[in-house]
This record gives sequence, C-alpha cells and structure tokens, in this order.
Amino acid sequence: MKIGVITDSAADLPEELVEKHNIAIIPHVVYFDNKYWKLGVDISVDDYYSLIRNRDLIPPTTNPEPNDFAEKLKEGFEQHGYEHIFSVSVSSELSGSTFNAHRIAAKKFTGKVTVIDTQSASGVQGLIILKIFELSAKGVKIEEIEKYVNDIKKNYFLDVGFHTLDNVYKSGRLKSKFVLNLTKSIKIKPVAVMEKPGILQSTLPGFFTNKSMAKRLISLAIKNVNKSLSYDLVISHVENQEGVDIIIKKLCKKLKINRYFVTPASPIIGTSTGI
Repeated sequence: MKIGVITDSAADLPEELVEKHNIAIIPHVVYFDNKYWKLGVDISVDDYYSLIRNRDLIPPTTNPEPNDFAEKLKEGFEQHGYEHIFSVSVSSELSGSTFNAHRIAAKKFTGKVTVIDTQSASGVQGLIILKIFELSAKGVKIEEIEKYVNDIKKNYFLDVGFHTLDNVYKSGRLKSKFVLNLTKSIKIKPVAVMEKPGILQSTLPGFFTNKSMAKRLISLAIKNVNKSLSYDLVISHVENQEGVDIIIKKLCKKLKINRYFVTPASPIIGTSTGI
C-alpha cells in the first residue's frame, strides 16, 4: 500500500527528511504585527526566532483546526494517491485540541486514516513518523505498523534544557518575576523531563554554564534509558549549536546510538523555551 503521513508542527525532523518522505505538516499559527502567520510557511523558522528574540511579549499561538487536517488528508488521497494515511499527533496531554483536530478530521475518511497519539512531541514525534515510513517500505501491514508504533512509545525518552526562563515568563507560563530573576542571579539552567503519557515535569537543573546544562541532560538520559537497547536520537535546538555538539560527542560514547539527527526546534516549542 502507498502510505502517507500527516502531522502537526510540534514534530521535529530535519527538513530533508520531511521533503524526502513528503510529510504533510499542519502548522500552528502565531499572531503579531496585526497579522496571522503560519509558522514555517509565511515566515521561516530562523526569521521567526530572530523576530521574537528582542520582543517583550511572545506572540499568541493558535492550534490547527480539523478542517486544516481534513484538507491535507483529502489532498493526500486524491493528488498523491495514498491508500492509507497515518495522522501523527503531539501528545494529547500537551495539546488536547490539536489531537482532537487530528481525530475529528480522520472520521471523514473511515478506515483510511490511523491516528497516533505519540504521547510526546519534538524529536520523538519525528522519529515515530520516520519509523512508519521505514516499516511501510518493508511491506508491513497497517495494523502491524500501528502495533509496533504503540510498542516503541513505551521506550522513548525526552528531556529539555532551558538557557533562561525569559520566554517562559513572556509567554505567561511562568507568573513569578521573582523566580525569573532568581534563576538568572544564581545562573540556574532549568531542565524538564517528559513523563508518560506526555507531561513535562521539572527536575534538578543544571548550573552556571551552557555546558553544565548539556551535561545534566546527558546524565538524565544515561540514568533513565534501558542500556540494553539501541536508540535513534533527535537533537532539536534553538540557537544553541554548542549544546548540540556537547550532547552528540558525549551521548554517542555512553549509549548505543543507531543514528542521530540535528534540527532547529519547531517554533511552537522553541517559542516558549527560548535558547
């Protein structure tokens, strides 16, 4: 069967893989300068990060609507000749409205669309998409692909480090300016871990330097993963190539890494995290 994939812009994969597999990404929308902008469509990722870097407020975002997904599903079947499409969503715990948009749109194509709640986001979401294509290329049946994906979801690990909490504060997710200033004054680098089924939880931070934050992320990975397994790795970053280089060098020595990909973080995530 000819398989297609549609996803939302919380997923992170390098652009060359998105183009290679013709992955349809439904963008989230931001509002600034009295206009709605589709992220990655009306404005590039790099330009968007440059634009918000020195702004006092983070532009508000809106989630995709069911019709946005339904139109792309229709296009996939009619123009690309897909026989079945996987609709791969950010964790329903992180964005219930985005997951529901996937689910509602799929109902219009009964039996032809499989909705996957990745229970995660970012690179985990991207790697699940990549695995769907690889299994399909081997002739694996739809039901078996779905089962395999739901099994590997149990073995993902995702952590995130923040250079500062500036953007978290600007976005309104952090209410206390005292906490913001405290983390700056003692140079805390906040770290969070994605707990299943897709809820981001804070943990012991890194301290003082960008390098210390990267080391903290590495130590969390080494501590929590199953070392008997081998892993695929996505490193998504916002203007932090130094951190990327540290993680690649150290993590590939400590764990069994099949392959790794580096990509700019999706703006829907990077807007709130900052660097």
